Amino acid sequence: MSEREAFTFTGKVWVWQARNAEKPVRWFFVTIKGEVAIEIKLASLGLTAGFGSLPVRAKIGITTWRTSIFPHRESGGWVLPLKSAVRKSAGVSEGDEVEVTLDI
Repeated sequence: MSEREAFTFTGKVWVWQARNAEKPVRWFFVTIKGEVAIEIKLASLGLTAGFGSLPVRAKIGITTWRTSIFPHRESGGWVLPLKSAVRKSAGVSEGDEVEVTLDI
């Protein structure tokens, strides 16, 4: 088994909201771009799953969880989804700058 690779970056929490939904749906993300995004792309070769997703272990502060990151067309990088339980545990909300560590 190969050793895990860790990547640390800082990004801003942003919200995507579904349009034309009967009930407003909001998803929270942090974008991974620049050099870190390129390094992750190289490290992910052969590891991606459906929709180009990449399973990771993520950490913000002392909050750690398993999720997947997804390719982000607009930035050329990746997006990390932040579900409600993670945001509450880490104490983050829209617009916050967060330091994230990802283990692949």
